[in-house]
Amino acid sequence: MRTWQAGCAAQPDIQQCAIELLAQIGQNSFNDAMLAQINHLLPVGSWSVYRTWADQPPILLLSHSFQRPDITLKCFQAYKNQIYLEDRSFETVRASRQHDRLMLQHLRADEFKNPRHREMIYTRNRLCERLSISRNEPDGSVTSVNLYTHEDQPSYTDRHLGRFENLAPILFTGIERHLDLSAGDPGPGHEDAAATGSATRASRRFLENTGMSPRELDVCERLLQGMTYDGIAADMGLGRPTVITYRNRAFARLGISFKSQLFALLARHSQHAAGPAKPA
Repeated sequence: MRTWQAGCAAQPDIQQCAIELLAQIGQNSFNDAMLAQINHLLPVGSWSVYRTWADQPPILLLSHSFQRPDITLKCFQAYKNQIYLEDRSFETVRASRQHDRLMLQHLRADEFKNPRHREMIYTRNRLCERLSISRNEPDGSVTSVNLYTHEDQPSYTDRHLGRFENLAPILFTGIERHLDLSAGDPGPGHEDAAATGSATRASRRFLENTGMSPRELDVCERLLQGMTYDGIAADMGLGRPTVITYRNRAFARLGISFKSQLFALLARHSQHAAGPAKPA
């Protein structure tokens, strides 16, 4: 395993990828468009973005396979089922204790010491290598953007790793912004998202009074916590189309059509529950 810090400057051969990244942020075509663009620089068959802790289950934020059957949700479900507890690949990142620098990693499948990890994630799904862009978060988690090669793709060369290093800061920032927009985050920062998650839990009784089924309620709660549809699917053990179906049913009960309206509905309910503002 190789671990190093990301550089700061992008080279000219990264510029087109950066332009495409800016154009695709917030779009439904983000996964395919960006993976296609990255493949001009280095081979990537699948990617995933997740947050992981040393002592609690990880959360999937984004994942996709490019020009092949999507194996990412299956992989994450296996990882979430106890494998994460024995994953030591982020220990060097955590040990750095730096929140303002991106750490890069290159691992081959045979470098994972846990045989169950190798078998369930890599061998069964014919994955060979992982490149990761990781950052420590204030809550003790690590956010990681992971790029994977499959058996039908070439191994990473030094030239690929150089391109990856130059691309990493742009890619991490762009994905982070895309996730903010895709999740319907009503505020400009992570603190607002955390406050929204708290408000969501406090308003569970309100959502239950709308007549939602338990599954519809679970989907709405996760949307209000800022999770993506792929993340909800992985968290609930469902397919993405099933999550969309539950969302549509829940939104029909609420008389809304968009995630932003769900946040607005929650805000109005919270204001009503708090009562009229007291004069200063």
